[in-house]
Amino acid sequence: MIQIFITLIIFLISIMLTGLIRGFALRKNILDVPNVRSSHHVPTPRGGGISFVFLFNILALWMMLHHKIPISLFYALLGGIVIAGVGWLDDILSVSSMWRAMIHIMIATFAVYCIGGLSNFNVMFSYPFAVICIVWCINLYNFMDGIDGLAGVEGLFISLCVALMLGNSGVGLLCFLFAGAIGGFLVWNWPPAKIFMGDVGSSYLGYIFSVLAIATANLNMLPLTFWIIISAIFLCDTTFTVLYRIYNGERWYEAHRKHAYQRLVQCGISHKIVTMSIYLVNIFILFPIAFTMFYYPSLSFKIVSILLVGFFVLWIFIMSQDYMDTTN
Repeated sequence: MIQIFITLIIFLISIMLTGLIRGFALRKNILDVPNVRSSHHVPTPRGGGISFVFLFNILALWMMLHHKIPISLFYALLGGIVIAGVGWLDDILSVSSMWRAMIHIMIATFAVYCIGGLSNFNVMFSYPFAVICIVWCINLYNFMDGIDGLAGVEGLFISLCVALMLGNSGVGLLCFLFAGAIGGFLVWNWPPAKIFMGDVGSSYLGYIFSVLAIATANLNMLPLTFWIIISAIFLCDTTFTVLYRIYNGERWYEAHRKHAYQRLVQCGISHKIVTMSIYLVNIFILFPIAFTMFYYPSLSFKIVSILLVGFFVLWIFIMSQDYMDTTN
């Protein structure tokens, strides 16, 4: 009961913080102005993710000081401040992709050093592979933060899934409280969004969840396959789209509107319906699959393979649909 009460307080604080950030962004003209690659049509304040970035770090510090999470994990999570900082600079000034990539790699390397790579992999490959995974997740969330509420809903879902599976453990409690912080932001970000989380928020979510995924796998708390399943929509849409753009000779790292979720919006489906549909798929399909796989790990390879093939077929179907040109 005390956990729910604290989470409610975090939720309310997050609402107030996000509102203050929105007011600041409006005064300083920190706006996401629509262009041909945007899925919104009205200039909207951005940078709202600062609210849950701030609250998560306070919570992580409290958990570490009370010996609820290992200090090595705390240091790894602390690296997210740099990731969020770079995202904030990109929101207000625009940072070159090269500099962002260099900083992402350095912080990911620091995090992997703190948590000891991927313990179930060969030592020679575990560290570089873990760094690649973290860097990819940072950018993955950034790519998927393209319509109202989507990245926030995904962050809320993953936080609650991990909290449910890990219960009263330190990481479980941290994720439960993090869900409250993200939920408070979502009050403002729910379609039609009054503020966007910006790169400061989306890149931070990708970093935190990837670090937690590796750490919980190393501690034998949650297998990586569990994280893959509950993140499958984001992982598949981004990976399939990026590979397709590379195949076409496009600059995959540049902003665009070619993800499957963006195609659904272009087909005339509202942001709210797309976001809610993805959330429902997460709750009623992906979580039950991940839950089952957790207790029957021998099925992991088959389940992941079937799911990836299924999402690939769905991605092809969505991308093949005719859409309305809303750029004019």
